[in-house]
Amino acid sequence: MKTSTQMLVVLAICMIGVGCSSSNEPTNNTNSLKGYIYYSGSGNIYRVKLSDHTATELFSNARHPEIIANGNILCIEETPVPRIFFSDLTGANRQTVIEGEGYSGPTHKVYMNRPRISYNQNYVVYEGDNISNPITYVVDASSGDLIVTIGDKASNQPLFSPSWVPDGSIVVQGETTKNNGIYKVAADFSSIVRIDPNLSNVSEPSVSPDGKSIAFIRDGKIWVMGIDGSSPTQLNTTATKLHMICWSPDSKYIAVVSSGKIHILDPIALTDTEITNSRYVDTGHQLSWVY
Repeated sequence: MKTSTQMLVVLAICMIGVGCSSSNEPTNNTNSLKGYIYYSGSGNIYRVKLSDHTATELFSNARHPEIIANGNILCIEETPVPRIFFSDLTGANRQTVIEGEGYSGPTHKVYMNRPRISYNQNYVVYEGDNISNPITYVVDASSGDLIVTIGDKASNQPLFSPSWVPDGSIVVQGETTKNNGIYKVAADFSSIVRIDPNLSNVSEPSVSPDGKSIAFIRDGKIWVMGIDGSSPTQLNTTATKLHMICWSPDSKYIAVVSSGKIHILDPIALTDTEITNSRYVDTGHQLSWVY
């Protein structure tokens, strides 16, 4: 294995040496937090300002927000027909990336969830097909043309919950009772390799923007490991039922949702800040953090 990052080493020392015995109750300390987190709730897109926890409703009939390089938003429209689209932050001027065609359409146009744009802005990755056997699709960000399918429904090998790596590769998860694990898809989409050290009950992998670490959920708790699968380490937090991991742009903090509230975890200082006024965050959607 490669040498672990400094963050992972510090975490490992904490876990082994002192056990991270602090309670890590939510501190609501916003002194070092900056930027905005975008999220969806009840069919609306919101953003919360982290410095003062002020939440603002941006627009309706949308979910799964992702902020792209030019400051616009990528998300999913719910009605009249589900589609992935780009928009400004008012929800106006919606430009379709790919439009759903219902249950009888192509599989990559059914149950579209969690769209993420690649670092070079050329591709959109998302999970789709169906709830019992979801797989991942990559489409051209401009044309919506299908580039590659990741996972295999026919052989019962679902791969979903995609997260881009800065080098153009993609990290996905397998289904808990079938092919569970964390996998990395090559940047040219030619190969898929399992990278975690045979951990069980893992889900929702999220790659840090610096490309060095992967945060994920395991047994309801948040864990971090190196991008090569090295040194998996549990973070200590009193928050439970965790979902929807999202890193800060500088890779220093991790946002996660617990019981409808956003929590910000500092893996080094071992603090847990609850964002108190974020309104209810829909479970199973996604967060997007920008400065």
